[in-house]
Amino acid sequence: MYFRRSVSTMKKDLNLVFEELLTRYIKAIEKNYLWRYKRAKDKEFIKDELQKGVDFIIEMNTLDDAKGKLINTFWEWYKRGENFNDIMKQLRQSYGEVDDIKPYGIIENGKTITQYLSEEEKALKKLALDERKLMKLLIDYAAHKEIQKRLRTMFGEQEVSPAEKEKIISHPIKWTGKKDNKNEFVQLVYGLHKAGLINEGKGEITKITEALAGIFKMELGKGWQANHSTSIHKARANYQPLIFHKIREAYGQYMEEQREGKRKKE
Repeated sequence: MYFRRSVSTMKKDLNLVFEELLTRYIKAIEKNYLWRYKRAKDKEFIKDELQKGVDFIIEMNTLDDAKGKLINTFWEWYKRGENFNDIMKQLRQSYGEVDDIKPYGIIENGKTITQYLSEEEKALKKLALDERKLMKLLIDYAAHKEIQKRLRTMFGEQEVSPAEKEKIISHPIKWTGKKDNKNEFVQLVYGLHKAGLINEGKGEITKITEALAGIFKMELGKGWQANHSTSIHKARANYQPLIFHKIREAYGQYMEEQREGKRKKE
């Protein structure tokens, strides 16, 4: 990427450097996406491909629990408008300036066993202390988060008007599944989208999920994408999400109740 050379010559005011490089990188990505969209024969296909690509980059950056934690810390501070110099200092102190020996140990048979940083934690420490490498990671993440928001209107599409949004959410509805199993909601939305039952299977699935979560007044929480991805990779080969079994059983019960009600009236 073009900004790799720029980071190596950054000034001391990281706040200005970060914003300048971020703006340039966003413009570069946007220019590339518009070029690909313009020359594409199948516009819907290329839009879907670009959306999946952005979602994948964001998800991969946070898939690793340790690095994901660092990125989420950065993102919370950045969205609040904190100075980037302060953010980098916070990340360096929290994730870089830590001892290789943990301040606690495991007690086995009355003896305390010293605990050391894992290889992943050591890699995170090294990243947090490498200002140039860390800034590249944060620029890449922040740029793709911004592109993720712009994709809806980047190709000349119109957003839903406030009046139309009001009609959509005028009737109060609430997700009443288990609060500690938000992944069920995500599985349901992803399943419906993949089946082509939401927007014909097109569009930015993460934004669709977040939009539906808003309608259902449900807080997905931090890292919900990473949690969903992890649940897939850790699942057994024959695993079937319980949410679909619940729906099948419940609708079968509903059908039976309707039939029984009709029989009583006859």
